[in-house]
Amino acid sequence: MLIKGFYIPIFPILLKKLILEYMDDRKKRIDDLIKNSQDSRSSLDTLLENFGENLYIRTCNDTSSTREIQNEFEDIGQYTAYLEDISESNAAIGKIEEKNRRFKELEDAINIREHEEKERAKEMAGIYRRLGKALLENAEYSDFTSLFKEQADSLTAKLESLETRIGELENKEGGNVFTWIGKSAQGLVLKSFLTKAQESQGQLYNTIGERYSSREPIRDDDDVAMIRAEIDSLRGISRTATDELSALKDEKRIIMASFGIDGNPQKQIQSVRNHITEVNESLDNLYRKFGAQTAGIDEDITPERKYFIDTIVTAEDSEIIGRAVRLNQSIIDNEKAISKLKASLAIDDEKAKIEKYKKSILDKKSKIVDLEDSISDLEESVRDSEKYIQELQKQL
Repeated sequence: MLIKGFYIPIFPILLKKLILEYMDDRKKRIDDLIKNSQDSRSSLDTLLENFGENLYIRTCNDTSSTREIQNEFEDIGQYTAYLEDISESNAAIGKIEEKNRRFKELEDAINIREHEEKERAKEMAGIYRRLGKALLENAEYSDFTSLFKEQADSLTAKLESLETRIGELENKEGGNVFTWIGKSAQGLVLKSFLTKAQESQGQLYNTIGERYSSREPIRDDDDVAMIRAEIDSLRGISRTATDELSALKDEKRIIMASFGIDGNPQKQIQSVRNHITEVNESLDNLYRKFGAQTAGIDEDITPERKYFIDTIVTAEDSEIIGRAVRLNQSIIDNEKAISKLKASLAIDDEKAKIEKYKKSILDKKSKIVDLEDSISDLEESVRDSEKYIQELQKQL
């Protein structure tokens, strides 16, 4: 083909284009066949797994002959062992979950009881203060309170003085804005002193009451006796609660120790679930193997095994076996077709390499010819130079 004086070899270009399109079509067909083969394999595996499981169930329904069959065929024993393993693992998960539930119950119960104990401690502190005040106000207990009398009187006088000064300051009227500011600042300082003095008095009452709380009252009908009875009652409740709290914490420690080093029950549960997944995969392998042997797909089978299979297969199984055979044949046909197409592609690749190599050889041969011509010219030049030298030597 000529275009503006140039010759273009159109046929080789079209041929190369057709070859590439043909190769692309084969690659697409290979992809389609691979997908079909994968779909067929998935369907076949599911069919064989369900079929194999049903066959194992039939085999093990007759418990009287199960042990004898297990001795003859190892996979029957593996099947029952896997089922027992899964059952035990699920039971183990249930126990861990129950322990985890109980652990959370214990945490909640411990938190509640610790909070209740804190509230009882606050209540007891209030009772101690009441007892300390009652002791100071009752002259019959002066022998005990004499050590604290001076401090108590000093605090009482201080409180009365501060309250009086605060009252006088609040009742004071008149003055300008600076007077009002000074009055407010002084009031805040006095109230701060009053609060501290009240806290000191309360702490003194608490100390007196707590120190006396284990002693018996002088009389049975006074305020001290009644307050002491409250303390004994609250202490009895506290002792019972402390014993219960200790028992709860001991149970919590035992459960925590059973969770392992990291103390994480969820990791334990996940570990057991991972184990169950592995066992289920092993079971699926057994099911597929048994199903394939029964369908005649797996030819690695002994005469004894074939006889055993014949004894458990029923007429209803023929449809499943037929489907399995067809799916397996579909996979085989696809694999053969894929192999042929890949071989065809590989042949074309090798042919393309050969063409490339041939072209390279021609190029190199052309270069060799050019080099040989160049060498010949150089040799001729050498001969001419030598001849000229000889002529020049004659003139010497």
